[in-house]
Amino acid sequence: MTMTICDPWVERHIAAGRLSPGARGLTREAAATQYNECNGLVRSDEDHLYTPGQAATIARELLGDIGVEIAEGSRILLTDMTGGARCWSYLVEPSQLAFACEQHRLVTGENINAEAIEGALPWA
Repeated sequence: MTMTICDPWVERHIAAGRLSPGARGLTREAAATQYNECNGLVRSDEDHLYTPGQAATIARELLGDIGVEIAEGSRILLTDMTGGARCWSYLVEPSQLAFACEQHRLVTGENINAEAIEGALPWA
């Protein structure tokens, strides 16, 4: 007997109609990559699909570019209050992320949609 363990992130996107039921056998990263490639989405698109891990990695890099250093093991959470280090996590205001994306665009010319990253990060 074969047992398939369902990933809640994949299941949530299947229920929302973003991913097909065939994504159940894929990793989060593979499902997001397949979705983005099939729909011709790039990081500047609002519908670009990030996994929480991918969003945290990109957020950490973008925020590092504007001087907000986040430790590698810290979990990045969005907040509508004051941001900063809190125990095992780092609270980030959406405006900080939007500013970091804008600065990245001004420096590199690459547009990264802050809302797509925000959609993948959990709130505190």
